[in-house]
Amino acid sequence: MNALTQVPASLVPQVEQVKTLLRNRHAESTRRAYAADLLAFKGWADQHGIDALPATPESVALFLAAQASEGKRPATLQRRLAAIRHLHREAGYPSPTDAEVVTAAMAGCRRTLGAAQRQVAPATAERLQSMLGVCGADLVGKRDRALLALGFGGAFRRSELVALRVEDLEFAQEGLKVRVQRSKTDQDGIGQTVPVLDGPRLSVKAAVSDWMTAAGIESGPLFRRLIKGGTVTQDSLTDRSVANIIKDRAEQAGLDANQFSGHSLRAGFLTSAAANGADLWKMAEVSRHRKIETLRTYVRQAQAFQGHAGAAFM
Repeated sequence: MNALTQVPASLVPQVEQVKTLLRNRHAESTRRAYAADLLAFKGWADQHGIDALPATPESVALFLAAQASEGKRPATLQRRLAAIRHLHREAGYPSPTDAEVVTAAMAGCRRTLGAAQRQVAPATAERLQSMLGVCGADLVGKRDRALLALGFGGAFRRSELVALRVEDLEFAQEGLKVRVQRSKTDQDGIGQTVPVLDGPRLSVKAAVSDWMTAAGIESGPLFRRLIKGGTVTQDSLTDRSVANIIKDRAEQAGLDANQFSGHSLRAGFLTSAAANGADLWKMAEVSRHRKIETLRTYVRQAQAFQGHAGAAFM
């Protein structure tokens, strides 16, 4: 970035464009996560009178140890290292995260804390029906019903749901064809079309259509924030809003809200598909997983006792 300040006058107008391109190489959710990570690092550094930029490898290793003692998961620590690396490279400094003391400390964190991710409860088809059942007939209820039904039916990530626009939807006889402009597995924005079946149990098309009609939405963001009095804004829901809706509706349905997250809809579709013997490749058509082995995890969990090795003698 520093090199951009030393360009011929004729290229100055392009400097801001290049800076924008550099910022956009990361998804918005990644930029927000990095900002939070760097805030944590700078706060820790200020507390102990240590320079955050440039930081020494030893100070980064100490930061990892402090974060680990607070119970931060290895995945969080790894992301915070990535944020620190990004900060230094943007500023033109060598990254302290590549030093042996840092990589060794990170390895120690993984061994001490374990690298297993927290497993969220999947909003399976049965659970989802209970959650849909508590959505009322008001605008909030219609929006939440459409969000839950579509999120489950397309195995969507919450970031994908909040980015959806009316223009991304195509109503077909069998269901919906939903165009995902950009996703975790499509960072270049090539786009992917997800087929969402309009089954009799969830009635996804009706739920989405009811919400759009009631909210008067004909274009722009599909899932929007509502303000007091039931006014529909032009603002899309946030990732956090989607997670809160899922948790709230789970709690209202008599489920343990603490076990649910923004990933529960996606996990619920895949778990339900695996439990009902769906073909892995067909599951991947909806979920857009690049690695089939990731989907096998859902199959193993859903079919753990089917054809059990001890069935004949236990």
